[in-house]
Amino acid sequence: MKISHSWLQKYVDFKFQPHEMVEGLTMLGLEVESFEDLAKKYDRFVVGEVIERAKHPNADRLTLCKVNSGKEVQEIVCGAPNVAAGQKVAVALVGATIPHNQHDPDGNPFVLERAKIRGVESNGMICSAFELGLGEDSSGIIVLDSGAMAGTPLAKYLGQTDVIYEIGITPNRADCLSHIGIAREVGLLSEKKVRIPRVRLKESTTPSARQAKIMIEDKDGCPRYSARVLRNVKIEPSPKWLQDLLTSVGIRPINNVVDVTNYVLMETGQPLHAFDYDKLADHTIVVKRAKSGEKFTTLDGKERTLNAETLMICDAQRPVAIAGVMGGGNSEITNGTTNILIESAFFDPSSIRKTSKYLGLSTEASYRFERGTDIGITTYAADRAAQMIQELTGAEVLKGALDARGRKQKELKIKLRVSRTNRVLGTGLTKIQIKDFLSKVGIISKSLAKDVLETLVPTYRIDVGQEIDLIEEVARVYGYNNIETKTISSIDFSNSVFADRVETDVRNYFSNAGFNEMVANSLQDAATAALPGLPTVKMLNPVSVEMSTMRTSLVPGALQIVRHNRNHGNKYLRLFELGKVYSVGKSTSAESLEGFREEDRLLILMSGKPVTAGTGIQPHETDILDLKGEVEAFLAKVCLDKYRFISYDTRSALTDSTISIEINGLGAGVLGRVKGELTTKFDIDDPVFVCELALEILSKGMQSARRYVPLPKFPSVTRDLAFVVDGSVTQQSLEQTIRESGKPLLASVVLFDEYRDDRIGAGKKSLAYALEFQSQDHTLTDRESDQLITRIVDAARNECGAVLRS
Repeated sequence: MKISHSWLQKYVDFKFQPHEMVEGLTMLGLEVESFEDLAKKYDRFVVGEVIERAKHPNADRLTLCKVNSGKEVQEIVCGAPNVAAGQKVAVALVGATIPHNQHDPDGNPFVLERAKIRGVESNGMICSAFELGLGEDSSGIIVLDSGAMAGTPLAKYLGQTDVIYEIGITPNRADCLSHIGIAREVGLLSEKKVRIPRVRLKESTTPSARQAKIMIEDKDGCPRYSARVLRNVKIEPSPKWLQDLLTSVGIRPINNVVDVTNYVLMETGQPLHAFDYDKLADHTIVVKRAKSGEKFTTLDGKERTLNAETLMICDAQRPVAIAGVMGGGNSEITNGTTNILIESAFFDPSSIRKTSKYLGLSTEASYRFERGTDIGITTYAADRAAQMIQELTGAEVLKGALDARGRKQKELKIKLRVSRTNRVLGTGLTKIQIKDFLSKVGIISKSLAKDVLETLVPTYRIDVGQEIDLIEEVARVYGYNNIETKTISSIDFSNSVFADRVETDVRNYFSNAGFNEMVANSLQDAATAALPGLPTVKMLNPVSVEMSTMRTSLVPGALQIVRHNRNHGNKYLRLFELGKVYSVGKSTSAESLEGFREEDRLLILMSGKPVTAGTGIQPHETDILDLKGEVEAFLAKVCLDKYRFISYDTRSALTDSTISIEINGLGAGVLGRVKGELTTKFDIDDPVFVCELALEILSKGMQSARRYVPLPKFPSVTRDLAFVVDGSVTQQSLEQTIRESGKPLLASVVLFDEYRDDRIGAGKKSLAYALEFQSQDHTLTDRESDQLITRIVDAARNECGAVLRS
């Protein structure tokens, strides 16, 4: 996008040289691709006066002119038919670079040299508009005003003393697609306030609402449509200053009304369109979708075929414009136009983008609408255009702007954590500093808590939608160069580095245990992501419907992998996955987005029957005990005895017979059989057993300090005990009682038999354990062993109602 240096100075005070401007804007995140000093373009070009015109002695179509260039009179050979004595002309002196060579098919520039033309030396060149790059006319020289003074630098005469910057605006910075938008950035550099032009309209007593009507049928496609009605407009060429400004930024002047709409576009970034008011049926504007296959002729004279997604601006009878892209030939401004309606609207960016791509039609308006414009300035832009047209033509501006809203725009408030800002940027900024930085980019904030600011985002900053965007703004204002780059290298022998190897160790363990690692996509369709029964995190701009929601559990994705494997003949599965899940809720991490949590999980899955189990061994269907044994073996290795299974059925939306797992007293996950309706939903015939663990809690258990003891020097004592208990008493509770009452000499407890029979009592069961006792400093006596057994039997009776089986 082209930006004028002098135009910027209308809105903000600064004294930067072009190279300083380029560096400053680049450090603010804007890419200045190049800049052009227009005065240098016309270096060695001056205003000349033709003193005398005579025929060339050796050529019929050439003339020999004596030209006063200010300092001297020079002879110049000229081939233009319209050159005459007394004219003020544009003269290129020897050494000047002619912008366009009219004798070159490509119009490339060339350096003018002193040369003999048909035997007569020519000391310069009298230029045409085409050669100067001021127009397409190459039929004759450009004749300047008679009041021009000979010797005046041509750049000064033409007003071409500006500097034009070519800035590559990234798609997220739609607010910079205007001179006011860039002026805000320059204001950050110069620490000056931006001046927004005030609008002072002289309205008539006739209300606009009685002369025109706006109806929005597609409220999502057009949340806001504003307009101004002007009467007694005189269509004529724009004044030179307006034409020069537009030309400098690459826009071709057309007439005063169209030029004003383009001026306001380049000033504010708000696209406008002017309709011939008298060509609008019933003076009505209707915003709605086109009919599939409908034909419409645009301003460029081309007939275009529309689809049902094309948003159209219509009158009471027919379409008059393709919304946000281009107007129609049936309502365009002509020399006979006297009354106009100025459109200033906000259109849905995705709708305009689709239309522009479908039609293969890109305009200055569509370029901005598809990136997003400022919904808050539609009436201001219409008023600004109306004021300028009134000043240029004396038009009557009807009272009041028309302003229809499809849906109400809510204020955007975002919370910003000071701690997270400093954590992300590596700074030590205070809340007051951050608040000041944000105010410089128009973001007002107030303190909510010690660490939290609540910000109000202006409507023109459509790129700011979450906390990290605010942090980026703080970084821009603070200055990227001021953020210290730190490299810290140290070795701390006092802390375990085991945490860095947790995932690797888990992966190695299960790979060595005969499990295969699976990798599922974190993005799922909404129905699949909702299966765990937890609030889901939806993507704002999903790639597809199948990838619209972030997973809250690893299980649904794993079931898809099970189905895929079974469909390819692999029915015996031992799988594991290390992955992330996402949920809605408060996070304790400063790196997380507010209101969302991200958690690492481990999933272990078993299903099916092995093809062969070896000689003399009959394979069996995988059951929950197989998975429990694998999980228990893993936990015993990495967490020693700091875990336990809670056998009562824990509620779960995904599994039946669910067992809860605790590590160091913290709920680490669950183990169970996937519900039958879920396996049926995924076309899986065999039972599937899963265990899902929180990796953070698991890693803490793995990192906890371990105490090592020497191998025992003294023999152990083994005893077997069988208890009769009620059927409702869990094995785990009885085992735990035995372990607690046998401390510290009880080395191990192993359940080796479970027996049920009416002969031991209705509703009773027998649990038999092998106990091993051992001391680290002496050999246990029979008396000590008997005392331990008595203590264990008494504890089992008192706490579990257990009776020693005879």
